[in-house]
Amino acid sequence: MATGRSGGVLTASMAMPKSKEDPVRQQLVQALFSDSSSSTSETMLTYVKIYEEERTAKDTGKKSGSADRTKLLSKPRYLCMTVKANGKVRLHKVKKTSATSYHIGRTWHLDEIKSIENIDARRWTVVINRHYSWVTDAPELKSDFLMMLLKVLRSNLKRLPTLINIDESALATQFNMAREVNTITPTIKSHRTAPVPGVSSGHGGNGSGTGSFVQDFEHRLSIQTERMKKTAAPSSSSLGSVATQGSGGAGAGVNVNSPHSERGGAKLMEESESLDEVALMNLEELLYDMDLASSEDGVALETRLMNELSALEMTNVYSIIESDDRIKDVMAELDKGIEELDDMDSWLFFYRQELDSMGDDIRQIESQNRGLQVQTSNQASLLRELENLLISITIPDRVLETLKKETLERDSGIRKLEGAAAEIQDVLLSKYDEDVAGMSAVRGRMELYSFQCSNFAGRLSDFLRAKIQAQVDQYLNDKQRTLTKGFAVMIGYEPIEKYFIVYRGLILWLREMDPRRFTDLQMVYVNNMNRLYRKEIKEFFSILFAHHVAKLEKPDDSEFVFGSSYHGGLIARGGTALRESLSSPSDLTGRIPWRKRSTREIQDPSLIFSDRQHHGTLYESSRRIDVGPEEKLAMDEAFAQALSIVSSLVAREQNYLSDLFTLAKMMSMRMFIDEPPPFSLQELETKRKPSLDVKSSKRLAQLMGIMFDGLSVELNNFTENGVKNESVQCVGMLISVERTQKEYAESDQMHLTTMLTQLHTKLVGMFEKYVEEQLKFIEEARHKTKRKGVLPFMRIFPRFAERMEALLEGNEDCEARQLITAAYDKLVRMMFESTEAVAKETVDFDDKEQGSHVVNIENMHHFYSQLRQRKITNLENYMKYAKGSYERHLETYVRGVVRRSLLKLLDFFDGVEGLVKTKASEDVGFHLTYNKQALKKVVSNCPGSVIRKDLSNMYKKVEKHFSSDEEEGLLEVAWRGIQEEFIRQHERFSRLIRECYPDAGVQMEFSMQELLGYFSDIAKSHH
Repeated sequence: MATGRSGGVLTASMAMPKSKEDPVRQQLVQALFSDSSSSTSETMLTYVKIYEEERTAKDTGKKSGSADRTKLLSKPRYLCMTVKANGKVRLHKVKKTSATSYHIGRTWHLDEIKSIENIDARRWTVVINRHYSWVTDAPELKSDFLMMLLKVLRSNLKRLPTLINIDESALATQFNMAREVNTITPTIKSHRTAPVPGVSSGHGGNGSGTGSFVQDFEHRLSIQTERMKKTAAPSSSSLGSVATQGSGGAGAGVNVNSPHSERGGAKLMEESESLDEVALMNLEELLYDMDLASSEDGVALETRLMNELSALEMTNVYSIIESDDRIKDVMAELDKGIEELDDMDSWLFFYRQELDSMGDDIRQIESQNRGLQVQTSNQASLLRELENLLISITIPDRVLETLKKETLERDSGIRKLEGAAAEIQDVLLSKYDEDVAGMSAVRGRMELYSFQCSNFAGRLSDFLRAKIQAQVDQYLNDKQRTLTKGFAVMIGYEPIEKYFIVYRGLILWLREMDPRRFTDLQMVYVNNMNRLYRKEIKEFFSILFAHHVAKLEKPDDSEFVFGSSYHGGLIARGGTALRESLSSPSDLTGRIPWRKRSTREIQDPSLIFSDRQHHGTLYESSRRIDVGPEEKLAMDEAFAQALSIVSSLVAREQNYLSDLFTLAKMMSMRMFIDEPPPFSLQELETKRKPSLDVKSSKRLAQLMGIMFDGLSVELNNFTENGVKNESVQCVGMLISVERTQKEYAESDQMHLTTMLTQLHTKLVGMFEKYVEEQLKFIEEARHKTKRKGVLPFMRIFPRFAERMEALLEGNEDCEARQLITAAYDKLVRMMFESTEAVAKETVDFDDKEQGSHVVNIENMHHFYSQLRQRKITNLENYMKYAKGSYERHLETYVRGVVRRSLLKLLDFFDGVEGLVKTKASEDVGFHLTYNKQALKKVVSNCPGSVIRKDLSNMYKKVEKHFSSDEEEGLLEVAWRGIQEEFIRQHERFSRLIRECYPDAGVQMEFSMQELLGYFSDIAKSHH
């Protein structure tokens, strides 16, 4: 449609057919925009099929649209432009999900568009909230949609988005050309869009229409076209109507047989083929001539047209009626019929009132009848409920008699009491509403049963208290359970466990019905067992420490302590006494046993029978120290076995306490009766997982703390006594604690793990204090010892390291390894620093510098050789450092000794060697200081006899320096180094004479063979 004077309708083909011919448009409208009844309904103006592009990192920021740098998405999208009832235009990006279904993916308002860029004929980009690049199937599709979009933007926005590479005039020309082609070419199908809100008309007015009007408008347009086609054969009535309307007078008829009408009909028949184009081309002119499109919108125009049509039809009907005389008779008969109908209506009204009155009476009677039926039914239900209530709250007399008189001594009586207790519990814990609970019958029954329940709870509590007291007193007074030398054992309590476990159902009932008595019973059991365990644990540790732990003759006088009082006396006496005091590893092993054993369970029947004869009854849960009557264990081994025994005892007792009082399981009395939980003595030895009930776990740990309050005291006393006797034992005991911690880490033994953690912290503190004391002793030792030979702490450290490694054997992954490694670092650093300080302060040598080297050589050699002999790999870095220091000091010492003997020769040839670096070797002989005469003089002053005598004196000094017996090999090593240095210097002197003085005829006064002979003679004379 070309734009005419009305101008308020904007159309575009967009390469789409009419809505009835375009299946895509029909599907889009039906799926997304067909609901016109809603206030938020939308009408689709137009759409275009697009393909979305996704830019790669390669072309980001570039405007190139080459296909090799973009990735075309395989699925198409549809960009739809819609208008809402309020005139708002929006863009929707629609995705096709199936053959006929669509889904709106994104929706944008016009003011969200930031910029539009034209890339090429089919590609264009839009920046909304991000960059979008779209491609259409054909160039005209893109141009038509862009033209439509720009017109809508101009009419609805105050400020247009940024337009890049867009020629609006060219778009308009292309748009109009496409419209003309669609108009004059019948083979090209076109579709027309609805009026776009806000587009200015040719008269300057702003026309707007809804989606329903657009559809109605197109529908009416097609109907009007069909009517115009059919005017070639009009009916007489329609021609009369048209003639009447044309004359403008009501009732003015037209002769259908007139020649004028025949000519008009013939003319319309001849032009029927072009009526469609004529109607479409002149629709806007028609509306303008009728003054129907100047100011009204689509709805007003529709309303006005409908009113005109209605008035016209009414006029035609009125004209037909007035032209017939029989109408008066018909009207009279109609008036008579109406009067009779009025009489009938009055009678019917009267009858209806009577019937309504009778209906009200009937409904009232029926309502009263239903009320009586409901009341009767309610009373019957109430009677049944009361009977059921009385049955539910009534306990048979036999149950009450069972609670009063049934014995608690036999298993059968206990089973009966459990059933009776569960029955009275069910009644007392039943939930009733306030009205039922307030009934006097219910209150009376509840008070009676509460009284019976309280009496039975008291009887049960008193019975168990008495039995617990009697059982514990019996074991405390049993003289056969007394421990003796060679019999360090923790005897089990299976009889107590078997006796009281049968009452756990009644104890569970007591927990639910009388919590106060239940708590008191717990404390009675725990306090009485505390008396028993405190006595036996104390006897156990006393027998073990007094008779089966190896002790040193004097406290802390071991070979592993730097600050031992024993070492103090030896240091004062000298290095020889200290050296003699340090025994060999084999002697040390004999005096302090390092053997490792594991706890032995007493399960051998013959052993149990043998022990019964002397020490009463032993049970499978009993544990004893693996030691003979006269045998003694190392402190750490005795502690390890004792800790293993008491840990298993504590774990077993906690498991039993949890089962007896049902602390780890959420269980009611009724659940216990229906399905009693299994119990076996063997299960008490297993490690259980932590309970999810934190409150019960804390209560269990609290009870265990009360029961075994003396255990932590005995363990602390044992460790303190062991450390007093031998300080390094804290390491072995620390390892035992860590092993036990790992064993129970994933269990529910909260009390045991807490106790072990506290003990571990204490032992770590003991070891750290011990290390600090050793550092202090090392610092003090360097001021008290003689500055000669191997220092005392250097002698002690290899023994100390050997002892530590023996304790750590098989426990490399424990925390004690880290502590000992840190202690090694501190001690070795302090020892090396002290050695350097002693070496610098030495006064026992003629040459202080040489004496410093001797001290370093002896101590570093001792440190390296002793650790290497013991194969302590964890000190490898320190061994390398000691070896390097030893070699450096030995080399410096050898050079110093040789230089004293060959001082003049070394000074002369060192000068010659310096000249050779700056001059030619043949020019050295012409130097004033180093000429041939100077050479002859220096060489003549060092004859063989002098060298022989110097070597003899030199050997005596070296022998004096390395006279220490514990480092016997150092003398030979040092003398061999001196010999090699003499040989090297003789070869250097001879080489320089040959190179710098070839014509002097001078050579050394003693040959290489003579020099070797001198060393050989000295070696023979001292062996």
